[in-house]
Amino acid sequence: MSALEVSTLVIAVVGAVTGVAALATQVWGLLIAGPRIKVTVANALVPIGGPGGSLTWALSLDASNVGRLPVTILDAGTTFRAGREWKKAPLGMMPADSWHGDRAPYRLADGEATTWILEPVTLAQAAEENRVRDVYGYVRLATGKTVRSRKPIDIINLATLD
Repeated sequence: MSALEVSTLVIAVVGAVTGVAALATQVWGLLIAGPRIKVTVANALVPIGGPGGSLTWALSLDASNVGRLPVTILDAGTTFRAGREWKKAPLGMMPADSWHGDRAPYRLADGEATTWILEPVTLAQAAEENRVRDVYGYVRLATGKTVRSRKPIDIINLATLD
């Protein structure tokens, strides 16, 4: 094999490897470029009765679209694990005066976020009935995927903060 043939072979192998790597990068980029939602729950101090009113503790449920495409949220709420089963408390099933925020379905553009404020007392009662303390937030997307918050919040403790 001559030097020219060896150098041609090396260049061809390098080109093939970099081409496959570029293709894999493009495919990976397309897969993660879709809608990606981050859900968090936290405690929030909210005013009651307008400006100058008293403050009370509430549960804040936040959904942020950290992906590059818009997504439709079909349902949101809290969920907890009772035994081996996950139980949900969707916002649509709660009394209308126990939460504030956007009604579902809700279109969340890329880079946007939405927040729901929930009264913790009703949720704490349901959690106590099932002998749990920690609740997670969740959103159900039009893609069929349900995204749950990574960290829970102690709803029993939050409900007793007043």
